[in-house]
Amino acid sequence: MDITEPLALALIGATAVRVFAPDVARGLRRLLGAGVRVGAAELTAGRSLAAGHLDRPRDMPSAGLNGAGEQPWGSS
Repeated sequence: MDITEPLALALIGATAVRVFAPDVARGLRRLLGAGVRVGAAELTAGRSLAAGHLDRPRDMPSAGLNGAGEQPWGSS
């Protein structure tokens, strides 16, 4: 084993890193972006259930500025 063999292996390794590093970085960036999209979708899907928007039926009046049981517009 002379000095040329480790140098050749180093050059081959450096060339492989230079050729494939952009593709690996792009792939990792796409995976990270997909993970962010999935996480955001899970957060927005869980938000409507956690906020309690579905707990109150739509026909029940909500408390307004004038107190609980405020009459809606047009009903006397």
